[in-house]
Amino acid sequence: MKAGKPSPLFGRVRALVKAIPRGRVATYGQLSRLVEGRLTPVGIGWALSGGGDEIPWHRVINSKGTISTKGASAELQRSLLEAEGVVFLGDGSVDLARAQWKRGSRLPLRARRGQLASR
Repeated sequence: MKAGKPSPLFGRVRALVKAIPRGRVATYGQLSRLVEGRLTPVGIGWALSGGGDEIPWHRVINSKGTISTKGASAELQRSLLEAEGVVFLGDGSVDLARAQWKRGSRLPLRARRGQLASR
């Protein structure tokens, strides 16, 4: 694998995250299940790191509905989500029943073709 080129699995995670619509969130565990557990939730975080600005990393939160990043990154993530219409409850969490992205494990054909083309 060449330096700077993500593994196919990291590319799949990034394609899934790109498919999360504005105003919706997914959890690290949800994404882990969508890649058949081939990455743990922590591995999902690694797949997103270094993904660049084209990856809407801010739409991925933890299973408690809260932001896992710390400091300025957490403030940025919250402000990006709020700008997309995601509502935070008084305890700082997101109501996953309302805001969680509901999607099967398969990418839309268009996204899969784009993923294959980028290999």
